[in-house]
Amino acid sequence: MTTLIDPKAGAHFTGKIFVTPHACDEAAKDFGVDRSKAPMYVMDQLRRASFIADIVNEDGRPSRLFGYKRMAIVVAPDTATVITVYPRHQANSGVSETVQKALLRALKSANRKEKLAEKRINVAIAQLNVELANCELKKARSESLNVIGAMKQRQADVRRAISELERELLAIKREKTTLANDIVMYL
Repeated sequence: MTTLIDPKAGAHFTGKIFVTPHACDEAAKDFGVDRSKAPMYVMDQLRRASFIADIVNEDGRPSRLFGYKRMAIVVAPDTATVITVYPRHQANSGVSETVQKALLRALKSANRKEKLAEKRINVAIAQLNVELANCELKKARSESLNVIGAMKQRQADVRRAISELERELLAIKREKTTLANDIVMYL
């Protein structure tokens, strides 16, 4: 699994990890894990985690911050020792507002893309429907089997083109829907 924040997410810890008793207590308290299973739970989460940043605690001691599925995992700066874990369900308002503005811009962009595609595709489908009707008219007027056959073939081609355009529009709408569903995670 790769992320924008950490392309090596999930690959930082492959060897032995030590979990402090404090981290086990916090995992049991904050994440509802049985205390006896807490060390393995924390190790599993850390093995999947993304590196966020080098940090310092209140006393100024350095450590490393990792995160996975709203779990903050604080690790010693030079060893694979988990110092503590805690849940992170909300960001400070400045970060939250910045992220929400970026998400809103992405959603507005997806809306614009959808509207432009819808208009372009609807116009193209209308033009193809006119061509379909012209083919039907030519078929009705003609007595030549070659002309009738050619018009039937052209109508089949036009119907395929219309179906392709409808699939394209549906794909664009699904893309926006997926984005909208993903945005829910950040609210």
